[in-house]
Amino acid sequence: MAGSKMTNAERITKLLEMISGLESVGIKDFMSSFLPHLTLVSADDFETAASHHHPPRIVFGYSVQPEHCNRMYNMHGGATAALFDFCTSLALALAPSSPKEASSPQADAALAGDNNDDDNDEEELIKSWRRLGVSRTLNVTYVRPAPMGLAVLVECEQVHAGQRLSTLRGVLRRAQDGAVLATCEHGKVNMDPDNVPTPSKI
Repeated sequence: MAGSKMTNAERITKLLEMISGLESVGIKDFMSSFLPHLTLVSADDFETAASHHHPPRIVFGYSVQPEHCNRMYNMHGGATAALFDFCTSLALALAPSSPKEASSPQADAALAGDNNDDDNDEEELIKSWRRLGVSRTLNVTYVRPAPMGLAVLVECEQVHAGQRLSTLRGVLRRAQDGAVLATCEHGKVNMDPDNVPTPSKI
């Protein structure tokens, strides 16, 4: 993906704010009950940073809510899958490099003549995979229960993000000791308008 003026943490924070803001205009979806309890813990910045992981990684914090539990007061398997779906998708917003690293002489010349600070935040946020795609596979393996009220970490990796397809990976851990509670592999298809093939007329 193209470079950005934002750090990756700023990109993810902005994206979460945009998604949360939809509810203020009356748009609620399946993830609305998760968002108030989801926090950004860390996001890998550019590849040259010492803290960068390979693949690039993002980590969220979450506390298991009663409405996301089964009758045994453990996190419902469907809720775990939904959390993985949402959080791993956000890993697609991770930019691999800084603006300087991704620049070209032509781009540098264009930027030198641009003194407009009113950039479109949404366009700046994600240059590719703007709609974060749609799922084609979501495989979840449940290892341990996550009791109601438990603080957990959702570690998400961008294993691969091509023009049309991506592979993402997630691990749900107990925050207290890092014990693995569940894992997932998530495959997505890019549905940005400029990436959707034109139907054949044949």
